Amino acid sequence: MEPLLLVVALLAIAVVTAIRARRRTRRQRELVRLCLDAGVAFAVVDPFPDTLQLPFRLFARGGARGVDMVVWDPRDAGAVRVFDYWYEDDAGHPRTSMTCGVVPLPFTVPPLSVCPRDLADPSDEAVPGVDVSLELETFNRRFVVSATETRAAVAFLDQRMMAALLALPLRVAIHVREDRMLLVAPSPEPEEVLALLEVARGLARRVPRVMASLYPPRLAEGPFEDRWLQGSWSPDPTSTERTAFDAAENEG
Repeated sequence: MEPLLLVVALLAIAVVTAIRARRRTRRQRELVRLCLDAGVAFAVVDPFPDTLQLPFRLFARGGARGVDMVVWDPRDAGAVRVFDYWYEDDAGHPRTSMTCGVVPLPFTVPPLSVCPRDLADPSDEAVPGVDVSLELETFNRRFVVSATETRAAVAFLDQRMMAALLALPLRVAIHVREDRMLLVAPSPEPEEVLALLEVARGLARRVPRVMASLYPPRLAEGPFEDRWLQGSWSPDPTSTERTAFDAAENEG
């Protein structure tokens, strides 16, 4: 009986794998066609070396992970881009997949998240901080805002940004860490991937300029060390230069 169960299990795995491969091929074919029509760039394999080093917990999850189906506008040189991301944990659970958009920011801000109340965020990246209530009640009814620092959320979500989020054609979760904004959607259809790219580019234009004065960018060289060179992101620099710098500051 056990050999029969093993055969059935192997057949089930083969069927699921075949269905997944067929869906993936169809998605790739449609994305290529849509990108050609829209004049945007597309790559099956991620051409950007920093994606898995972005400052989000999501990109360190699982024992296996990958980035593919990358879409970007050549005018942005890939600064704003959308891609499919997947990871598998070590417990043998099914693969978790989603579509992400990343936007660079001209400042370094404390973590904050903005999630539609009716969206199951597959990234599980929401900030375990305080819930923030904003002055626009319509926005509060549709979104849950959490942040480690209330001032950062209030400054980031000004009237212009809230209006843009309320008008989004897609339901996406937004997470801000350091100098990046991450948009997460639960694997939209190919035509929605291009819409997500335009959403990301539109939000990049609406980021409040005051943020750069409130939270200036951190230095990435010298005693403050570029943390992405460690191989994986961590919340604190590990450079011995930083230790020496702190010691000198304390003596002074």
